Amino acid sequence: MKIKIYKPKSEILQNHIECFYSLQRNDNDHDITYFGFPSNTIFLTLCQDAKIVINGNDLTIENHPNEGIKSILIIDNQKQGSTTYRGNTNEITIYFKPLGINAFLEKPLSNYIINTISNFNPFDDYIMTINEIFKIKDDIAKIDFLESYFVSKCIDFKHPFLHKALEKITNEENSKINIVELTKHFAVSRVTIHKQFLLHIGTSPSQFLKIERFRTAIKMFTKNASNEQLIDIAYMVEYFDQSHMARDFKSLTGYSPKIFFSKLSQIENSQINWIFL
Repeated sequence: MKIKIYKPKSEILQNHIECFYSLQRNDNDHDITYFGFPSNTIFLTLCQDAKIVINGNDLTIENHPNEGIKSILIIDNQKQGSTTYRGNTNEITIYFKPLGINAFLEKPLSNYIINTISNFNPFDDYIMTINEIFKIKDDIAKIDFLESYFVSKCIDFKHPFLHKALEKITNEENSKINIVELTKHFAVSRVTIHKQFLLHIGTSPSQFLKIERFRTAIKMFTKNASNEQLIDIAYMVEYFDQSHMARDFKSLTGYSPKIFFSKLSQIENSQINWIFL
């Protein structure tokens, strides 16, 4: 299996997209399954000649010649989900920043979500264009074509408070921020902020905060790279205590922090975090 990450070259896309990655497997590769874990990033996965079976949070992607292009949107914000690959695979995934995908959509994100994993076909020329992209053999040229297409679809997205709310949440100096403080700062009700998060991010503000803390803990562990640092990480990331950290990890990953980090595989400079089964 070959995975390569590409950062967007376009300044326009840099505001909305974290990265692209290509995943390629050949017929000689063994079947593989991994667990992915909750993230506030929204994923758009494109597969060529694939049959995709969706079972709750779990995906099976099988090579099926002449199946055409499959496009799925993944809102990965509740609990772990498994992905299984069988046979030859030609895939591109786009990592959108939490509000990023809204810059390309005519309606709120919630209009495009049926479940955690949903089929995605937002534009009249979308499938035709993705088919053209997969005809390109060179990966860099393929990503460049995809970038140009999304630049052409960018209509931007403005909101009275969501962008600034996310800035406050993700700012390390505001690590203790909570929903009450957000409602006071932006002079909106809890109902309003909850509704706007669901409309445009696909999750509640409380779950967003929980996942942001979890993802920050992964970054801190990667930086310190030692299980002996777990209690320090718990306090640095603003868990109440180590038991609070353990409860959150268990609910999001199914593992205790110690077991989770012992099993974790970090790919492409820790930009991808999976546990292989």
